[in-house]
Amino acid sequence: GWLILALILALSVVGGSAETLPRGQGDSAATAQSNGPWQTYTNGNFVRGLATEGETVWAATEGGVVRWDSVTGDYVKYTTIDGLASNDVRAVAVDGTGRKWFGTFGGGVSEFDGTNWTTYTSSDGLADGRVSAVAIDAEGTKWFGTYLGVTEFDGVSWTTYTTGDGLGDSPVQAVAVDTQGHIWIGTSSGGVSEFDGTNWTNYTTADGLAENRVQAVAVDGEGNKWFGTVHEGVSRFDGTTWTTYTSDDGLASNHVVAIAADGAGNVWFGTDGSGVSKFDGVIWTTYGTGDGLADDSVRAVAVDGTGSAWLGTDGGGVSEFDGTNWTTHATADELADNDVRAIAIDDTGRKWFGTMGEGVSAFDGTNWTTYTWADGLASNYVYAVAIDRAAPQGRVWVAAVGGVSEFDGTNWTTYTEADGLASGYVHALAIDDTKPDGHKWFGTASGVSEYDGMNWTTHTTDDGLANDVVRDVAIGGDGTVWVATDGGVSAFDGVDWTTYTAASDGLADDDVRAVAIDGMGTVWVGTDGGGVSAFDGTHWTTYVTGSGLAGNIVQAIAIDLLGGKWFGTRYNGVSELQGTSWRSYNAEAGELACNDVHAIAIDVDGRKWFGTRGGVSVYQVRPMIYLPLVVSQ
Repeated sequence: GWLILALILALSVVGGSAETLPRGQGDSAATAQSNGPWQTYTNGNFVRGLATEGETVWAATEGGVVRWDSVTGDYVKYTTIDGLASNDVRAVAVDGTGRKWFGTFGGGVSEFDGTNWTTYTSSDGLADGRVSAVAIDAEGTKWFGTYLGVTEFDGVSWTTYTTGDGLGDSPVQAVAVDTQGHIWIGTSSGGVSEFDGTNWTNYTTADGLAENRVQAVAVDGEGNKWFGTVHEGVSRFDGTTWTTYTSDDGLASNHVVAIAADGAGNVWFGTDGSGVSKFDGVIWTTYGTGDGLADDSVRAVAVDGTGSAWLGTDGGGVSEFDGTNWTTHATADELADNDVRAIAIDDTGRKWFGTMGEGVSAFDGTNWTTYTWADGLASNYVYAVAIDRAAPQGRVWVAAVGGVSEFDGTNWTTYTEADGLASGYVHALAIDDTKPDGHKWFGTASGVSEYDGMNWTTHTTDDGLANDVVRDVAIGGDGTVWVATDGGVSAFDGVDWTTYTAASDGLADDDVRAVAIDGMGTVWVGTDGGGVSAFDGTHWTTYVTGSGLAGNIVQAIAIDLLGGKWFGTRYNGVSELQGTSWRSYNAEAGELACNDVHAIAIDVDGRKWFGTRGGVSVYQVRPMIYLPLVVSQ
């Protein structure tokens, strides 16, 4: 007789992490961090918070934490690979014992003692895992501003304050401590709240605050409180009188996102797109890229013991200004942005990453190339990328806000509503390989558009589409087009549309985010809260967290070379379904860059590539190889 014995061969790549790199050095290999079979790529130049500690500067970035040596320019980068809760880090503070506290958006709070990492989440007592601000008072108590309120942690006990306790509003955007130990809290739309340990006092525009949307709070050496707002400049409160400064007074911009005071009576204001302004109480001075600033969007400001200002920018790294000279400290990372929404792999093995704000990055394994609107891309806000393999040498198609763009390797061509596209808001893209001309399908906010290379056809609810807001498109081996919408999933056989919903057919939820078809023709549908539904042509089967799925909000689906299913979730990482067995991967285990997974792609070697809000993760264990053996009996 014959028996087929499975010999499982798994290959993994093992590497180190937290590597120290000299300023201005480091190649593409050095920008990736490894943890066993996992590897991650992030960009540490999108800075959201800064703290100084002697000659060390700590940068909280959207690509992890970067520790800079202000003397040598060397840096060390830490990510989830090392133990950080999430790579999307919004705030940092250093306590009196030298411990660093990092607020992450989605992973909670990470504490670092120089060797070990400790993570705190809502299960420990934190109000919410989305942390935007960290402050430490004179007694060493930590204050964390979160999406759902502000949490106090004295090292043992956790106490959360919300609007029901007296807090003006949430989410909390900024927190600072004054010389009396009072806590000052900037909120998203409720103005400023002051807490003296017992009583709450709220201040709004009715009291003299410039605007109720407060994004930055600081206290200067004289005890004045400074509040940066979204549109109305900055307000100063001396305890009695309110004074507002705007661009008419000399402030670079009325959109102030960061504030810090130095020991010489100066206050620094980081703005969204207009550089940084310094105010000495009388004179305003503004610095921009023309002066030496790395980028004009300054999201974080800190002043060290020597009086040098450290300015965290939106993509340019950290700029240091000693009053005369400018020095830029930037990591060697080349991924355009850490919020990766799309991945495609061309026939040469090059990976194309679509980002939410910085265009598309192409990576050939060694070199990175980034394309933006300046190169001809429709916009820098990319939702989907696909490869047209029917075109000579393959062509890259990018769906973005503003239209769809085609790249032939040299030139970009963009198509908009003027050409026949249903809407400029394009969320999804699929190419029909069953047709020799490679029909393109574009899911938009106003229906799905089909393009055959010459003619455009748009399908909407009038034609039978479930809903005009389209989130994803997939095409089966028989040419059937499956469209995920906000009102169910619809199938188009070239003539007629068939729609499936929760009420009538058994779909998990009508708000559909992802769709994929496996080799057996089964359609897999990811929903916004209902888990995953599979349709074999007759019956629907739903999988939820109780079945083994990590989370019920499923944003991405991919099928591997052996038919395994991979599901990217909103908050809970990735789940793998092989046959009937489930396994999950997450940031807490040092696997994923972030638990918010928007895209999955699998290369010819079986490596899984995950696009997350905190960078790109690669799972480098290759698929199982089954070798048939002849066994005599």
